Amino acid sequence: MKEIEEKFPARNYKENVLADCFEDAKKYFLQAYVDVDFAHAVMLAEQKIITEAELESLLKSLRKLDFDAISKAEYDGTFEDLFYYLQREITKNCDADTAGKLHTARSRNDIDVTIYRLYLRPATLNLLRSAMDLRKVFLDLAAQHHETLMPAYTHTQPAQPSTLAHFLLAMAENVGRDIRRLQNAFDNLNFCPLGSGAITTTGFPIDRHRVAELLGFTAPTVNSYASIASVDYFTELLGATAAMLVNIGKFAQEFLLMAMMEFNVIRLPDGFVQGSSIMPQKRNPVALEHIRAIGSKALGQCLGAFTSVHNTPFGDINDVEDDFQPLVYSALRDAHRSVSLFGATMKAATFNLETLRKRAGEQFITVTELADTIVRRENLPFRIAHKIVGICVKTAYQNKTEITHELLQNSCREVLGHAISMSEAELKQTLSPENFVNIRTIYGGTAPAETKRALGVEREREADDEQWFRETIEKLKNASENLIKIVDGKIS
Repeated sequence: MKEIEEKFPARNYKENVLADCFEDAKKYFLQAYVDVDFAHAVMLAEQKIITEAELESLLKSLRKLDFDAISKAEYDGTFEDLFYYLQREITKNCDADTAGKLHTARSRNDIDVTIYRLYLRPATLNLLRSAMDLRKVFLDLAAQHHETLMPAYTHTQPAQPSTLAHFLLAMAENVGRDIRRLQNAFDNLNFCPLGSGAITTTGFPIDRHRVAELLGFTAPTVNSYASIASVDYFTELLGATAAMLVNIGKFAQEFLLMAMMEFNVIRLPDGFVQGSSIMPQKRNPVALEHIRAIGSKALGQCLGAFTSVHNTPFGDINDVEDDFQPLVYSALRDAHRSVSLFGATMKAATFNLETLRKRAGEQFITVTELADTIVRRENLPFRIAHKIVGICVKTAYQNKTEITHELLQNSCREVLGHAISMSEAELKQTLSPENFVNIRTIYGGTAPAETKRALGVEREREADDEQWFRETIEKLKNASENLIKIVDGKIS
């Protein structure tokens, strides 16, 4: 028996595609659609493609749109998507022929890639703000701890003495690069595809630069094919986000280890810990766990987005459009949640400075400087000094003692056949963690003078980034206000 062909939209297609996309579009793009309509209509009138009377009629109709009612609307299959729903609503308040002229010289293709960018701009700035706040917390903490000793680890084992400032500046420097990557991503996505049409522009004499200006973009995109087909406006952003999330996960893991009772060098206040339903003594550092978990979720979404688009056709295709875009937005939202929580957690945390200082002098982690000192004083190859100190460490471990002056000289006699000119007081000074840190004055080193210099550089970058952020926010705000002013001026 021949099946009866369903009219569009088929029930299953409606339930699994169109209804969900309609809900997402209302959530993410309603204001963006209207802003695009405002800007496009104003440009059409300025280019004499529509009349001033038609412009006024269109703007009045757009102004009458009831956002609350639209947000509550349910998908019933009488229209394809939010674009067509809005066209229908505009026609209710405007002559049908005039309403139809709003779509002159444009396509859903260039509208879509424009509204996607409009949504990404504030989402990117929100993530940037949280990253900048996190870096500030690291820098503020570093400023307090230029002389706070701590052990540095390699391969999860105690390695050499450092300072808390040096450790935190390392993280701040990483976050600074993340900020610059996000800024570059923002700058590259802030170009306007509107006017590219379906993929080849239009024969109408539109002004793409004017529309870009009205919507607060830096300029229009250039090649119309690339404007529709390219996805690097969001893949670059997700790449920068993913790189930052890898950093965030590594940093959170460090502080989670520090929070273990076995380490006991960082403490979170009550607002960032949770207890146990059965163990009264527990203070679980859950904020740090959630930083890592939410960040991992966001990273997974970034990677999922790359997987979804990496081999799709270079053209207009649904794979990167309405059904896909919320994955990008969710990744950015969760990235912001993770980074914002990290900043708040670290701002509230305190360090066990005495334990850090004590461990900076344990486990023979200062002996690299002993080997270096022997090289400088005795003019020996480093491998020989390394061997001498290695014997000292091995013997001290076996005997459960410190490296004594006698042990050092015995090791020198074993390797060199004679003692070296180093007194007991000089040995003690050489092995002190303070000496280890203070002697490393070279660029990027641990000495307080150097970490203070490095902090100054980071503060300058912080100021530059704050200025970039303020100016960017101001440009978008001014463009939005200017568009509203122009629309108001056209409505009598």
